Amino acid sequence: FGGIFLCSISALALYSSVVYNIAISRSNLELIFNTVILLFVNELDEKMHSCLETISPTWLEMTSDSIKATFSNTNDLVENTGGEEVQDSILDHQRRINELEEEIERITQFGRRIDELEAEIERITQLGRRLVQRSVAMKISRGGNTKLKKKMAKIVAKQVANRKEIKRMNITNQEQGRKVESLESELKHFKAGCE
Repeated sequence: FGGIFLCSISALALYSSVVYNIAISRSNLELIFNTVILLFVNELDEKMHSCLETISPTWLEMTSDSIKATFSNTNDLVENTGGEEVQDSILDHQRRINELEEEIERITQFGRRIDELEAEIERITQLGRRLVQRSVAMKISRGGNTKLKKKMAKIVAKQVANRKEIKRMNITNQEQGRKVESLESELKHFKAGCE
């Protein structure tokens, strides 16, 4: 039973890493970059364990024995309770993971919306530049055009409104980023509690 539980936790960690990586990556390059970072951290963890094994094997063995004792007590508890508490705990954990994944998806959609708005602003800015160039040419040739000035005023007002919207979206994005960080921290803490 313990082996199945440990294997399911490892599979869940793999699944959440993949989902998280896909959710936060906006391009294939970022996906590869994030994967390389995860692999590097994993390799670093293995190297740290090897260093500890070399530097202080007694302490490492004592810590490993302590961890084994803790988990063997958990197995005794599972056997004594018939596994009902563990099953309830697993269901609670799964529910919380699903909530976190939904939150990450909402934040990802929010990020996509910000990207769309930035592209729209860029398009409007380019249109504004073209209109400015045309208005200068028309002023030179005709001495000014009130209709063009009104259009320019509308474009400038729209740009100002879009900039305000971008600022608001950036503030919201930063808040969402902090929320994601806290959710990730909670998920890590949660995973650590499961192990």
